[in-house]
Amino acid sequence: LAVIMRFMATFGVLAIGEILVIITGGIDLSVGSLTALTGVIVATLTLKGAFGLAPVGMIPAILITLAVGILIGVWHGLFVTKLRIPPFIITLSTWLIARGMAGYITRGYPIVYPSGHPFLTLGQGDLAAIPISFIILIIVALIASFILNFTVLGRHIYAVGGNLEAARVSGVHVDRVRIFCYAASGFMAATTGILLASRLGQGTPTVGTAYELWAIAATVIGGTSLFGGEGTVLGALLGAAIMGVMQNGMVLINISSYLQDAILGVVLAIAVIYDTVRRRTRQ
Repeated sequence: LAVIMRFMATFGVLAIGEILVIITGGIDLSVGSLTALTGVIVATLTLKGAFGLAPVGMIPAILITLAVGILIGVWHGLFVTKLRIPPFIITLSTWLIARGMAGYITRGYPIVYPSGHPFLTLGQGDLAAIPISFIILIIVALIASFILNFTVLGRHIYAVGGNLEAARVSGVHVDRVRIFCYAASGFMAATTGILLASRLGQGTPTVGTAYELWAIAATVIGGTSLFGGEGTVLGALLGAAIMGVMQNGMVLINISSYLQDAILGVVLAIAVIYDTVRRRTRQ
């Protein structure tokens, strides 16, 4: 159960960020590479320092890393809203840039935390036998769920995904809503990068491969429509739990890691086909 909860903490946080973007009718393919980049950034700031400066404390390093994630999300939102660049293109570009920057910063070698470093508590520690990373996931999920279900911003997010032009002529600040969602996705990716660096005990550029697919699969399995306009945080968490059980089960029965990727692709294809058929049937 602890293994599954830690898996959920990784992909659940990513899925919550992804669901906000998908509800508005967009997509964010950069979250896997952002996970690697932000993990490297927080490790660099904590252990080595940046730009010739001395290392900073754990809290400042985490805050700076989260700010980087938000700024990258705002970058995506501005390209999508102001320049009308398809979200698939701009986030795919960032996917390549972030992966390359993570490798450049580390020169391909992981930045390893010493044993007993307080930063490791976030990913490896637990509270009353519950992983701290899972507790962070629940807190993030409650905040996101409150925003979607009990605020004007949440109603606007659903409205933009349901019909963008109708929302615009109704007075909704469509561009602001979409920028917020991409910024939130960047924040969630940075949070995941921090948790994963703490869990692994290192910042490494090799993590995060296909994480965006796991996150998208979790959201779609949880009932989020890739066409926008519908989806819930609870559904994303349930989807992440299903993916966690499935992945853990494949490891326990010794399925090849290559076949695990193939099975992920099949599951994702089935979920997308089901979503498409369900939408057409409703129409």
